[in-house]
Amino acid sequence: MNKTHKIFFPLCLRSIRVKNIIYYMVVLLMAVGLKYHYSHARSNDLGWILGPTAGVVEYISGIAFEKEGGAGFVNRANRIIIAPSCAGVNFLIIAFCMAAFSGLHRLNSFGLKIFWLGNSAAWTYVLTIAVNAFRIVTSIHMYNADIYYHGLTPERLHRIEGIFIYLFFLCLFYLALDKIICFWSRDPENKQKKRICQYQDSIGSGHAPVVPLFWYLMISLGIPLLNRSYHKNGRQFVEHSLVILCVCMVVFLVVFLIQSCWGWIFRRIQVYRPRKPNPASHGRLENNCQSTKI
Repeated sequence: MNKTHKIFFPLCLRSIRVKNIIYYMVVLLMAVGLKYHYSHARSNDLGWILGPTAGVVEYISGIAFEKEGGAGFVNRANRIIIAPSCAGVNFLIIAFCMAAFSGLHRLNSFGLKIFWLGNSAAWTYVLTIAVNAFRIVTSIHMYNADIYYHGLTPERLHRIEGIFIYLFFLCLFYLALDKIICFWSRDPENKQKKRICQYQDSIGSGHAPVVPLFWYLMISLGIPLLNRSYHKNGRQFVEHSLVILCVCMVVFLVVFLIQSCWGWIFRRIQVYRPRKPNPASHGRLENNCQSTKI
């Protein structure tokens, strides 16, 4: 076992210390509470996320929306409704859980942990509005393009497009989180912690789709399986699950290829980048030359 693994495995054991369990429980309670609220909420109850989303969509597309009680935000001229099903709350829950769980065990102080939880909630809220607005605008353009064919119905294409956009931006979000966590948990005077951060950062950079894929599948498929939602409509649930798995594999490959190409380019840049001369090594070289002359 090399030094990197010797550093990493003790860290994994420390990350599940009892003192972190209370923070994990808080995150899970917040996620469950939000999920319960969303499952029983109507459009008026989701104005905190539907309103900003409709505003961003209106700003990007130029399509005006009006709030209509019981329906959501409506544009009747283009037959577009931003309803509770378009709120993106499930994406918000996934992103929040991923952000919170990714950082809590790597921060030491109580203040940083609380600060991280608050920032995770704020970041994921802003991210959800932006990504969901982008998904809705994309759906509008795809619907107007009329690219549907036989079995590729508007509903199926809308589902595929939503899964791809959500997971892809979730991967990008995880990459940003990985950099931020390493910045906050760094300790310049502790070389061991610095090596740990570099190792974890390489994991996040090299396998960015793994963690988002885990959280996406666990919440989008794991929870319905635990709730036995497939009993209501087994055929539809199987089709939905297969679509999710197929699109997730495509996103995984796309992100992996992008990161592999970026890593190759970065290594090439490092190889050809001119290095500054080291004064200490230059002095040693002059001393060697003088000793050789003597």
